[in-house]
Amino acid sequence: MHLILSIDDADICKIEVWEDKVPQLCQQFREKLPMTSMLQHGKLLGDLIFFTMPIVAPWENKYLTEEVGAERKAKYGSPAGGVCFYSPRQQFCVVYGDEASDEPLPISYIGEVVEGSLELKVAGLETWFDQSRRVTLRIAA
Repeated sequence: MHLILSIDDADICKIEVWEDKVPQLCQQFREKLPMTSMLQHGKLLGDLIFFTMPIVAPWENKYLTEEVGAERKAKYGSPAGGVCFYSPRQQFCVVYGDEASDEPLPISYIGEVVEGSLELKVAGLETWFDQSRRVTLRIAA
């Protein structure tokens, strides 16, 4: 499944969500997207943007946040592009840069950015200074 993340009506990136690893979450996306929320930046969690979605989903493809960053660094040289869903707070999280959380918190590692990495990095840096822009997530056509 591919999703498009837009900020203030501008398409920023395309995200691949792994249907084989997170089938229940994908079903929720099919039922509830498109959805608009307010974009935030992780203050203590590295180069991370996130937003809250009214989706209740069980853990799937469960990792610790520190494992996601380490795996992506080993495979790609950077944690950038990792996409996760934090079920307890219903947060959709996207890492845009080289700093990732080393916290031992559980998270569902759901996919990765497949297009628009540069646009995502710019949007992430802008979000650091301008919280609460309008973010929309929709299924790609």
